[in-house]
Amino acid sequence: MKLDIDPKKALSISLTALYLLFAVWLVLPFVGRNPGGASPYRLFIGLLLMLVFVGKSLWDVLAPQGLAKKVSNVKALALVALAIFVTGFIIFTVAKAVDGYLNAAYETDKSNYTTNNNLP
Repeated sequence: MKLDIDPKKALSISLTALYLLFAVWLVLPFVGRNPGGASPYRLFIGLLLMLVFVGKSLWDVLAPQGLAKKVSNVKALALVALAIFVTGFIIFTVAKAVDGYLNAAYETDKSNYTTNNNLP
């Protein structure tokens, strides 16, 4: 059984996968245990790339229904499910980053308070 894949479609799928992998790589330090060492600009760019992907995916699925060729129901459901998954990952990443920054600020304040509390 031989699979015939259109080269343009294969290129589009592979570029989309690389785009998402790059965005995930950008936000990956914020998902770990110590997000304080990573740059907030890296988080911003990664989340922005993911939001652009979600917006583009939903536009591709929902907009052409009356304007251009029909999108199959399976493709539409798959893209909506992927968009929901990426949105959930965005929310999770933001929550982890905020938690990491708040914990780092708390530890800094706690260490400053305990060291300055013993002054004469």
